[in-house]
Amino acid sequence: MKTFRLSLPFILLFLQGILPAATPAVPSDAVESPPEVVVIHQPQTPKSEKEAILILPGFGDKHGRRKKQKAFFGNVGYDLYIPDYKARASLEATVENLHQFYEQHDLGAYKKVHVFAYIMGTWVLNTYINQYGKQNIATIVYDRSPLQERAPRVVVDRIPGIGKLLKGKVLEEMSHTPYPPMTIEGINIGIMVESKATNLIKIFKKKTLSYGPIDWNNLQFNQSYHDLIYIWLNHDQLYSRFDVVGQDILFFLQHGTFTPDARRDPYDWDVFKKYKA
Repeated sequence: MKTFRLSLPFILLFLQGILPAATPAVPSDAVESPPEVVVIHQPQTPKSEKEAILILPGFGDKHGRRKKQKAFFGNVGYDLYIPDYKARASLEATVENLHQFYEQHDLGAYKKVHVFAYIMGTWVLNTYINQYGKQNIATIVYDRSPLQERAPRVVVDRIPGIGKLLKGKVLEEMSHTPYPPMTIEGINIGIMVESKATNLIKIFKKKTLSYGPIDWNNLQFNQSYHDLIYIWLNHDQLYSRFDVVGQDILFFLQHGTFTPDARRDPYDWDVFKKYKA
């Protein structure tokens, strides 16, 4: 059996560029999660007269990235919620954490709640809605990626020890859990498609593509939607480049469609190379 050995430079690249920094000497249950973010505007105004944005980060969640999310979405007129909801034990526990967060912060009292969900967040959100109903969720903007959605499987297949150390058993569960489509009607749904590979996917390009070809002109996301656009960012960049995607997200929340100038055709380029849009 061929053994895959990790060099120190590789481990540093992995820890710095792909997952939140951690030290192998730190027990897995001590890896810190970013704290929740709550921004309330005009607290004297009843929630029934206001709308809120709920952001559901995924495995790329970091303190610095939450600060950038807060800097952009915390100043656009909506109350903002970013929960600390990811459970290392399982997806089921993560769904329950989201349910408890929704109840604890009385999000159901808002006139409308709009959700921006990163990849792991889409799995959790859809399961939550299919289980508890749509409630007052009016809009969902999904982050989807035919490349990055293979990342949990790549990590489990090639470097399972590091994945388990940093993310727990939920990463392994994500690696083999099919996408659960959201089947409840009455929610405006938009999809933003990442069009570049992250460092992780580049390093494990051969393994990533071994799971099957990707037809960028006929992507099968197993999810109905009202509008779909392609963005030139990779998954890591999507956590901070709101100068690129922020206005499209806000426009969709307000109009149920992305901006007229947004790209609705796939990029004609090698997703593993560096390009500027």
